[in-house]
Amino acid sequence: MKKYSIVFLMLFSVFGFSQSLKEFRALLQKGESSEVYSKTLLEKSKKEFEQTNKPIYEALYAVGHFFMAKHAGNPLSKYSNFNKGKKLLENAVKRDPKNLEIRFMRYLCQEKTPKFLGYNKDLEADKKFVLTEYRNCTDEDLVSFIKKYFKI
Repeated sequence: MKKYSIVFLMLFSVFGFSQSLKEFRALLQKGESSEVYSKTLLEKSKKEFEQTNKPIYEALYAVGHFFMAKHAGNPLSKYSNFNKGKKLLENAVKRDPKNLEIRFMRYLCQEKTPKFLGYNKDLEADKKFVLTEYRNCTDEDLVSFIKKYFKI
């Protein structure tokens, strides 16, 4: 009976993780054009990151800051959010450099960041990594999003 409990717990945690990422991905898709969804992404990802300390949630938290930089009216707030997002995202990549989703998020952020901010040094490397590694990914939602983005 104890073995079944452990297996159930493991399956539940994997399913819960997958469901959680689906929710975050939905926020990512809406957050760029909505300050409300950006704030929700920022708050939820911060909470999840603080509870789990997983690099994927650190990356999501970073993207929340990038989105808030886009929606901020004050130039100082824009720059502050940009720098927080950049620092968090680089740390997430450093902690889990082979994570396809984290590298894809960094690619998207660098691609959409104005060139004068100089945050584009990993653009080509991340694109190459994503386009090579998505074929080995078992997460159908992530693969679908990557294919749709790159029109594959």
